[in-house]
Amino acid sequence: MKINKNLLVAALPLVGAAVVYKWSTWKTELVKALIKRQKEKGDYNRFIKNFPDPPESLHKKYTFEKIDISGARGYWINKAKASKGVLVYLHGGGYVFGPLEVQWKYIARMSDEVGMAAVVIDYKMAPEHPFPAGLHDVEKIVTTLQAEGAIPGAYYMLGDSAGGGMAIAATNLLMEKKAPLPEKLILMSPWLDLSMRNPAIAFTADKDIMLPLEEIKNSAKKYVPDGDFQNPLVSPLYGNVAGLPPTLIQLGTAEAFLWDNRKFVQKLTEANVEVQYEEYAEMFHVFALVHMLKEGRQALKSQVRFLEG
Repeated sequence: MKINKNLLVAALPLVGAAVVYKWSTWKTELVKALIKRQKEKGDYNRFIKNFPDPPESLHKKYTFEKIDISGARGYWINKAKASKGVLVYLHGGGYVFGPLEVQWKYIARMSDEVGMAAVVIDYKMAPEHPFPAGLHDVEKIVTTLQAEGAIPGAYYMLGDSAGGGMAIAATNLLMEKKAPLPEKLILMSPWLDLSMRNPAIAFTADKDIMLPLEEIKNSAKKYVPDGDFQNPLVSPLYGNVAGLPPTLIQLGTAEAFLWDNRKFVQKLTEANVEVQYEEYAEMFHVFALVHMLKEGRQALKSQVRFLEG
């Protein structure tokens, strides 16, 4: 059989693309399988290793500067770029742990991608410091840096999981204080209702390989010992959303938080808040932080477009 060389050359890019696509798909499934295995073993210490300070691996590429405002702590990343805008980042971790190495890498990469400075707020956490201690740290750092002129008019607030819920709560608190609000919000798999009472959660709770339902309920009790989960500054799903800035929400369809996020998007839409909502098929909780996954890279590119748009 004689092979047409021109046809073979023409087909090579298609074959290459197919191989790359297949590998990227297998890589996603491999990561999901590894996480699921750790969940079944109950070994979450593999993932929960706090990094209150930036990992050494990032110091070669990024500049860091400590923040300490009356006990409210955090870090600047690339502070010299603050005139171009500031990303205020609130990490997830159920209000009881974090930041993690993957979260540091995510926000450093975002700072690089958009050419802006970032502020990582290492807010106080439960059970030693239950609500509202952490939220007040966020307010203190943001308003103080604004008063000093360190945060310009153009700043943005980003958060994943618990940090996503806190980003909305902090924006509402700043609104009450008549302080300048973030230009936009980016929320990755945000935790919007700490009561976890939505019966639809049962449809996806077992599919959520990253987020054990009992663990998240225990975290809620530690963060809010009095059980007032319907306080809007605890669970933004119960709050007034009118006046919130344009918001990007990203999450996977294999998440326990899926249903509350869908309700929240409807609430934003009814309040005429500009919202961009993205669901990623069969992706797990806070997948957007995992840059090695094609879905994580896709989510980050969408965030960059959202900020620059």
